[in-house]
Amino acid sequence: MNEKPGYYAIIPGNVRYHENLSDGAKLLYGEITALSNKNGYCWASNDYFSRLYSVSISTIKRRLQALEELGFIKRIVKYKEGTTEVEKRFISITPEVKNEPRWGQNCTGGGVKNEPDNNTSINNTTTTLGEPELINFWEKNGFGFISPKNREDLIYWVDDFKKIGSTDEQAVQVVKQAMSNAIDNNVRRYSYVNAILKNWESLRLTSLEAVTAYEAQRTQRQKSKSTSRQASTDVYHNQGDVQDEDLPW
Repeated sequence: MNEKPGYYAIIPGNVRYHENLSDGAKLLYGEITALSNKNGYCWASNDYFSRLYSVSISTIKRRLQALEELGFIKRIVKYKEGTTEVEKRFISITPEVKNEPRWGQNCTGGGVKNEPDNNTSINNTTTTLGEPELINFWEKNGFGFISPKNREDLIYWVDDFKKIGSTDEQAVQVVKQAMSNAIDNNVRRYSYVNAILKNWESLRLTSLEAVTAYEAQRTQRQKSKSTSRQASTDVYHNQGDVQDEDLPW
């Protein structure tokens, strides 16, 4: 974006150091405080945040959901009467977070109410049984130490495949296979893994078996295309003094 907000953000300690929040969610919380009016309401849209941080709208939604489930924000949506079309939507910073004691004050009773319950909830919804497996595979196969954002994105991919029909185990195996494919192509970047997963998601490949079958067919098509191209090249070469640079590809 060409324009960036130029005002201060506030990220209190119980948000900043929360172990179940990604760095992206913490930064988003700070942006919400910067955009909030004197009553603590922020009217910015998901699209605004998406463009501001150059991430997908689905990523913004997940970060907002994580903040809401932990009690740091509240989201209020008003729909047009008789429809599902959103008329107004705003985000509110919860009073417990706004009134957090400052550094040097007595910190008694501060923080988010019922946080242990919320922690249990977020663990059940955003941390999958396969998360350690994915992180271990990432770090032991040359991708390097996994960043909080990459960790978050991999887990979100697991959730995305579950939404289109995968079981927990199937979703984890599909994400893991995308990393394997990247390794096979000697590429160890999240952007490459992400592109593979986007393609598989668009094709609704919900299991390792479906992915394997698709990739086998794709490889066969590529081989057939390569064979056809070589045959065409031979035909041109047999016409006389024709060089590779003269060919139409």
